[in-house]
Amino acid sequence: MLIYRIKQLLLVLGDFVSFCIAFLLSLSLRYLELPNWYQIELHLGLFLIVYGLWIIINYINGLYDLDRLTNDRAFYRRFSETAIVSLIVSITFFYLFPDKKIAPKTILLANIILGYSISVIWRLFFRKLLGAEALKNNVIFVGFTTETKELIEILEREPEKGYKIKALIDPTRTEKPNNYKFDVYYNLNTIRPAITNHKAQSVIIAPHLHQDSDALRELYELLFWDVQLTDLTSFYEQITGRIPPTTFSEGWFLQNLRDTKHPIYDRFRTVIDYLAGIILGALLILFLPIVGLAIKINSPGPIFYKQTRIGQFGKIFWIYKFRSMHVLSKDGSAEVGDYEFDKWVAKKKDSRITAVGGILRKTRIDEWPQVINLLKRDLTLIGPRPERPEIVDDLKNEMP
Repeated sequence: MLIYRIKQLLLVLGDFVSFCIAFLLSLSLRYLELPNWYQIELHLGLFLIVYGLWIIINYINGLYDLDRLTNDRAFYRRFSETAIVSLIVSITFFYLFPDKKIAPKTILLANIILGYSISVIWRLFFRKLLGAEALKNNVIFVGFTTETKELIEILEREPEKGYKIKALIDPTRTEKPNNYKFDVYYNLNTIRPAITNHKAQSVIIAPHLHQDSDALRELYELLFWDVQLTDLTSFYEQITGRIPPTTFSEGWFLQNLRDTKHPIYDRFRTVIDYLAGIILGALLILFLPIVGLAIKINSPGPIFYKQTRIGQFGKIFWIYKFRSMHVLSKDGSAEVGDYEFDKWVAKKKDSRITAVGGILRKTRIDEWPQVINLLKRDLTLIGPRPERPEIVDDLKNEMP
């Protein structure tokens, strides 16, 4: 996990440098000459704050998720959407905090275009850097499960994640060699020689071996070795962003959720939620006339749409959004008939989504009215997504 965070930090620093390079280029374009120190000093203070906002927006939009460093359409689309949101937030920032000495319209636009363009180039270079053999983390899997097999497929398919599988040690002989590009051993006694021979930095341990006294004895010796021991569940979550289904049990919940009261943290989070609510509320009021007019012109129906959700302790509340779909029901929704997951939940190319609604969804502007729920304490800025009662009932049946 530490290596993963270091890689993310490098990505953030690269973005910051990209924005700073774009800043100097933008000043040069604006004044048609190399900027002098006075011009740099005049603009730099406010733009450093703006760069901080851009990095936060990048984080929210998942630009620092290493598993999303893919050279495909989704990658470039996500970048474009993030740049548009950053531009809107920047314009709002300069509107709310004007500086009489500067009017950074041209510089801001050039900085956005150049900054995010350089950032894309940085990511493509960073992706190749992560794929370099010398920088990879050599991994040995101990124990074989369904999750182990899935991780092997992911890591072999996506070398840019920065891991190189060197060996699999399967004492239960569950898995056959299966044309793997790495060695497969069937004896726990091979752990230490395998680490030495393959120069492994990480050992990923399957959960069922925690109950095996022989395995624990061998693994205990590794505590004094220069190697990182990681349980399969944590590694799976790190790579996929999901917790493996086999993990869930009453014991897991007791172990992970037994200490849920953090008074100081809860108060701090409440303060942050209210501050964020006030700032985002100001943005909502500022853009409401433009967004509302666009929704009305594009399709008949209300500007806002509300939907029931389940919050903490099973509390049911109304969540508010800008309407992004055609009105097909009396309640203003696009849902017809009785609940069916495939019919009600929006798909990627859903004919019910309006032209304006598509833009609102891609830029997440449709969710801005949720600031009302934030101020009402129905939800928090950082926390689990409240789901619809119908979907919760489905999940209860599937995962009782």
